[in-house]
Amino acid sequence: NELKVSQDNLESWEKYSHTYKYIFSADLETDESITKFVNSDVPFNNKAYIPEDLVSFSSEYITDGKGYWTLSNVLIPELNLLAEEFYKEFWVKFQINSAYRSYAYQKWIKDRWCPDNVCAKAWFSEHQSGLGLDIFSITSESVWKNNPTLWKYYTWLDQNAHKYGFHNTYQKGLKIDGYEIEPWHWRYVWADLATHLSENDITIAEFYYQQKKND
Repeated sequence: NELKVSQDNLESWEKYSHTYKYIFSADLETDESITKFVNSDVPFNNKAYIPEDLVSFSSEYITDGKGYWTLSNVLIPELNLLAEEFYKEFWVKFQINSAYRSYAYQKWIKDRWCPDNVCAKAWFSEHQSGLGLDIFSITSESVWKNNPTLWKYYTWLDQNAHKYGFHNTYQKGLKIDGYEIEPWHWRYVWADLATHLSENDITIAEFYYQQKKND
């Protein structure tokens, strides 16, 4: 099945189509690829990688929790659509409290003694791709599960975010995904891949290692 792409994302699709045409030939290796895989064992190829298309993202349905975050422009159309549907469901703006982080910023976080199972090492963070974002409460799995409001948000996103290309990267724990479970961390991977992951109840880490096994 050829990947579907919105009209708004046509320009971005043309830019990235040489790296990603079919789900099962997704480019999981190239830093610039929308499906570049990164976890605690797999870093970026270029330690200094910076996306070329970073933009701010506050809008009618989205709140930038700090006022200075940026994301890759390639995901903005779908993010706006997701946030609009989220707002219609909960009458709450979609709050993003962390987004793109440079190598230097991630290193600063790690230098504050955040443990590896919670905070990615610099060079090993999805946030460096400009495709990862943290929403609402950057706390713990238990906080989310025990907060009825946050858990409603997560449940809705778990059922709907894949339609807009977003995937909850860390949902099966340290041994599978490389990090502890993070209901707040989502990453853009295109709608077709996100839907494939959702329908098969697998994470992008499981998909990545399946592909490596089949190579």
